[in-house]
Amino acid sequence: MTLLAFPTAVFPRSPVAPGNEPGSLALDAVTVTGERLAPIGATRLDGQTLRGRRTRGNDTARLLEDIPGVSTYGTGAISSLPVIWGLADDRLRTRVDGVELEAACPNHMNPALSFIDPSKVLHVQVYAGIAPVSVGGDSIGGTIEVNSAPPQFANADEGVLYDARMGFTFRGNGNGRAKNMGFSLATQVLNLNFEQSFAESDNYHAARNFKLDGLWKSLGEREIPDDEVAVSELRGAVNRELRVALRPWQDHIIEMRVSEQSLDVQGFPNQRMDMVSSAPDEFNFFSLRPNEPANINNIVNLNYTGDFSWGELTARASRQTQRHSMDMLQDRFFGMFMPMISRSTTYGGEVAASIEVSDRDILRLGIDYQDYSYDDVWPAVGDFGAMCCEEFVNIRDGRRDRLASYAEWERAWNPHWLSQLGIRGGTVTSDAGPVQGYNDGLYGDEAAEFNARDRHRIDQHLDATALLRFTPTTRQTYDAGLARKTRSPNLLERYTWTYESMASSMNNFVGDGNAYVGNLDLKPEIAYTASASGAWHDSHATTWNLRITGHVTHVRDFIDAERCTPELSIRCPEANVTTDNEFVQLRYVNQDARLYGIDVSGSRLLGNIDGVGSFTANGILSYLRGQNLETGDNLFQIMPLNLRLGLTHRLAGWTMAVDGQLVAAKENISRVRNEIVTPGFGLLHLRAGYEWKNARVDLELENALNTFYRLPLGGAYVGQGNSMALNAIPWGMAVPGRARSFNVAVNISY
Repeated sequence: MTLLAFPTAVFPRSPVAPGNEPGSLALDAVTVTGERLAPIGATRLDGQTLRGRRTRGNDTARLLEDIPGVSTYGTGAISSLPVIWGLADDRLRTRVDGVELEAACPNHMNPALSFIDPSKVLHVQVYAGIAPVSVGGDSIGGTIEVNSAPPQFANADEGVLYDARMGFTFRGNGNGRAKNMGFSLATQVLNLNFEQSFAESDNYHAARNFKLDGLWKSLGEREIPDDEVAVSELRGAVNRELRVALRPWQDHIIEMRVSEQSLDVQGFPNQRMDMVSSAPDEFNFFSLRPNEPANINNIVNLNYTGDFSWGELTARASRQTQRHSMDMLQDRFFGMFMPMISRSTTYGGEVAASIEVSDRDILRLGIDYQDYSYDDVWPAVGDFGAMCCEEFVNIRDGRRDRLASYAEWERAWNPHWLSQLGIRGGTVTSDAGPVQGYNDGLYGDEAAEFNARDRHRIDQHLDATALLRFTPTTRQTYDAGLARKTRSPNLLERYTWTYESMASSMNNFVGDGNAYVGNLDLKPEIAYTASASGAWHDSHATTWNLRITGHVTHVRDFIDAERCTPELSIRCPEANVTTDNEFVQLRYVNQDARLYGIDVSGSRLLGNIDGVGSFTANGILSYLRGQNLETGDNLFQIMPLNLRLGLTHRLAGWTMAVDGQLVAAKENISRVRNEIVTPGFGLLHLRAGYEWKNARVDLELENALNTFYRLPLGGAYVGQGNSMALNAIPWGMAVPGRARSFNVAVNISY
């Protein structure tokens, strides 16, 4: 279960001292000043924990890796996807500054957390598994909330307030460079804030050669060393945001954020395409435009928050538009191009009230909606050949609209018992228009069959949660929870339509190198989760703590995959059913599944010596299994047994740490996907930082021993060669991790 930490306003009679909640554990101590504590069901990271992790580059998802039960799987340089208890991507609800952002790509190259730079993140809240209905919906794995700083206003005795900040980071392996700046002005009623960040990097290197022999890796425009991870580069990533906030009355704030992300190039070594623009010439042959934006994401976020005598009222409306282009970076196959263009628009809104019914009871009521439209079209190339002569329509006029409402009751029965019950109901409606292939000769029959079917779908959702906390003494806390959660298929799982291997291999958002086809008959996933945890600590929760959490989730109609057979399509040979050492063609299918695991986390103050400083040891151990109950197969992208250990020394402004990570071999693989086995490994990281009043410097020696390892959730390496042909790149190479890297982060505010 998630770490349950209750705000004192909700549970005023708790015997646990404010700020000493036993449930908030990270590898570093967290100092919270003047901020509300984590709400029920959440693990919160902020303060020193986040500031010390900014040497990890510009991948915001990696900030979550110090939370028990959370891991990430790599995609592009800023586009990693978080995994909570084995569930990821659309199975999680991810909100950035309150807005539920959506990807617009058949490879999910632009996930929600790629739209906020780590330098902007003030705090993160993660609800693992059992998310209260007020924050969870259309998801079965949990909720992630990432927030930047709220607007600040001047007091009555102050004039105009201003502040400015700037920073930069450098990552040695891959020559990663990033910079950020921001400033704000505030009066008693007005706050203006502007922020901008920029990031880019080259390809990174593994600690040794990792590629199989063969001519496949010699097709690019240059010779690439065997330890270099091709197409892992990033170019021209710029984020800008302007915020205007008004406080016309005390305790009432109206806020508007307008932001844009523009990104020129982002390579994906575990996908067959890259994020890059291209344009045709007079003969309809394409060439890359690496200095033009390949992905432009615009967000308008309007928010109201008001405090009343009866509680709090919030309202939000948002609009997100994306223009996304893909093609093949020429490190893959020189002279080969395949343009792909996606467009999406997402409207969202929410009205929520938190009503203080009594000094023991809080009632939360809300309604939210999301309207998502998506088009994915691949322009024709040339006047002859397989990609001639019409545009390929992967999804046309895709729609996925959601409307839901919820009620949640939280009660502090006495100083020892607290409960929360919630129910959420809603509807998800999806549809898509007619499709076509590049030409009727290769695609006409499949397109006609798809177009002849009714594609309108209506899914009914019903979620319920029950959370209970028992605090018998100031030294121990016990949590338990039950939940039913529902998620409808996304548009790519339902509406991608062709078994032609080149086209279907472009529909893959898990990075395993395989080809995927949608299924119009998919049902929503329904997950039943039970979890329990115990937390023990000293009376002031300052010297030691230990938390053990066990969880199990049964998913009815889990969306897994099955091999394409000759009976499904004549494009699928019998060998596709039996091979165990090649990439394969798959179709999404509903099958029951079960996931279960345990997380153990704790810390211990070893000593505090005057003039020397304090020493703290901490660690996180996670075990997880996932199984398909109908086939007996293992689920995909399940993190193997892993252990994180840390020793941190603090003295005045200094922080120094030694972090270790041990990961077991990944042998429980998804056989239907021919998932790649990865060996176990151990890593050592060294960190040091110093913080002044208005500045902070962090240094890190990542992978200090230069250990070679393959990423258990990194997927298959397909970053070189003819990625348009399913098995032109040899199977069996897992994407490797980064070799030793010296990283620096500097941040200044005034």
